[in-house]
Amino acid sequence: MEKSVGKLKIERLFSGGVITNYYCSSACKHCLYNSSPSWKKEYMTEEMADKVFKTLKNFGVFSVHIGGGEPFLNFEGLKKVINRANENGIYIEYIETNASWVENEDEVKRRLKELKNLGIETILVSISPFHNEYIPFKKVLKLIKLLDDVGIRIFPWIESFANEIKRLNIDKTHSLSEYKDLFGENYIKLLPQRYYLTLNGRAIKTFEEYFPTKSADDIIKNSPACFELYSKSHFHMDLFGNFIPNPCVGFRISIDDLGKELDSSKYFFVNLLYTKGIKGLFEFAKENYDYTPSKKFLNKCSLCFDIRKFLVSEKNVEVPDLGPREFYLNF
Repeated sequence: MEKSVGKLKIERLFSGGVITNYYCSSACKHCLYNSSPSWKKEYMTEEMADKVFKTLKNFGVFSVHIGGGEPFLNFEGLKKVINRANENGIYIEYIETNASWVENEDEVKRRLKELKNLGIETILVSISPFHNEYIPFKKVLKLIKLLDDVGIRIFPWIESFANEIKRLNIDKTHSLSEYKDLFGENYIKLLPQRYYLTLNGRAIKTFEEYFPTKSADDIIKNSPACFELYSKSHFHMDLFGNFIPNPCVGFRISIDDLGKELDSSKYFFVNLLYTKGIKGLFEFAKENYDYTPSKKFLNKCSLCFDIRKFLVSEKNVEVPDLGPREFYLNF
């Protein structure tokens, strides 16, 4: 791991989000960040929020969205994060929520009014069969009504699913197989296209059976260096002070190291993929840890994740640029 490789340097950023927590009320089958109730109940502190928003400002980013996990699972923590954004002159474009926390209408309305007073103008409400596996649609509809009542804009993601979900009992949750039974065999296969999904994170496992797969050798032959690690848009910064390039989940770069050439001894895997691509990672894992692929893969990200999960979960590799560790262990 001491071998010197080329170095990534992230100098500018455009648009992104802040992950306040990874723990969630759901374990949706499409989740990029593998969020679920099994994560530790950790939430972004005020100090970290201040550091994140200052970093964003230094890189010319003056507005972000807030997501998770489910940010509303720690409402007091969420308000503290928003306060720090306001103090640093960072506009919150919207807050994402799955509506799982919606129970008492008066309490929900009180919370929404507090957010409005803090300057929150828009809430993204998740609407999809993925979320409906865990959250009755009745809660989503109730939240939409209450948002309208208090005068907060609704960003329905994605509204076109609403009529399909309403064809099932809105008081209950429903599995993806129920949707397939109702709408036909191709329904699940079309979800990534309709939901604008990145086939990474938990979506890899969900959709492997629906799309053609390739051998590791075939993927390696046709895969260049992973310039996705240099992505400047739709990045995220999390509660631990990590920068996560889009869509490279399971990698982490300290926000303290943004704007610098990334040290290869600290960011070995990031630099390896950035310069040599999946072939470099595959050969390293094979030569040093006897990695052998046990299946075929959707794409290079699917193979990359399989290798990294093998290194972290089975070989107990602990390095600064692969994590959070729970991301790998919770699969």
